[in-house]
Amino acid sequence: MNLLDLALIAVYLLSITLFGLRFRKRRRSLRDYFLADRDIPWWAIALSIVAAETSTLTIVSVPGLAYDTNFTFLQLVMGYFIGRIIISYLLLPHYFRGDLYTAYQLIERRFGSRLRSLTAGLFLATRAAAEGVRVFAVAIVVGIALGPLLGGVSEFQRDVVSIGIVMLLTLLYTFEGGMAAVIWTDVVQTFIYIGGTLIGFFTILHLVPGGWSTIHAAAASAGKFRVFDFTPDFYRTSEL
Repeated sequence: MNLLDLALIAVYLLSITLFGLRFRKRRRSLRDYFLADRDIPWWAIALSIVAAETSTLTIVSVPGLAYDTNFTFLQLVMGYFIGRIIISYLLLPHYFRGDLYTAYQLIERRFGSRLRSLTAGLFLATRAAAEGVRVFAVAIVVGIALGPLLGGVSEFQRDVVSIGIVMLLTLLYTFEGGMAAVIWTDVVQTFIYIGGTLIGFFTILHLVPGGWSTIHAAAASAGKFRVFDFTPDFYRTSEL
């Protein structure tokens, strides 16, 4: 990794942090902090959800999964899509009628405080584990970029420094900017990785002799475009 790569990563981390800090306000209510005063456009919220559910792991692993198998993993994405529609019709209206800040307030009103504490605790535990892996994946990239600057430190120490940098910058703009900062930084990140994916896709088309026709013929003959697979496979299910 050369100095240009290091500069790009540094500029990105600094820019996204300063962008998130733009939403900091001296005086703000709890409603404004957690609900962004409910003035965020729907498309920004939609892109934020997409960014929150994807990560570096998604961008790196899904192409590898498709290459190793096929497109059957899209069945999970279709399930997500159907679930979002159900949630939009059944749960979201309660937020607007009850002026709720979190889903756990709705659970408490409907089922009591014990179930609210249980669901909130499960969410925090599972998200901490999932986000830990994602932060580590990002830290690997940052660590590689910082390698020349950190000198002869071990790989473990480099990863610790990288994780600390990513967490510190993220906590800074999240704490100061509230939900508005989270949503709009997610929007920016969505455009960045979708743009990078498109650049990579067209670069591959340019580099492969024969272009898309050659790629399509090879992938189709290997069954890579298969989307639906209802064959029971208990071994694969246990692995997932």
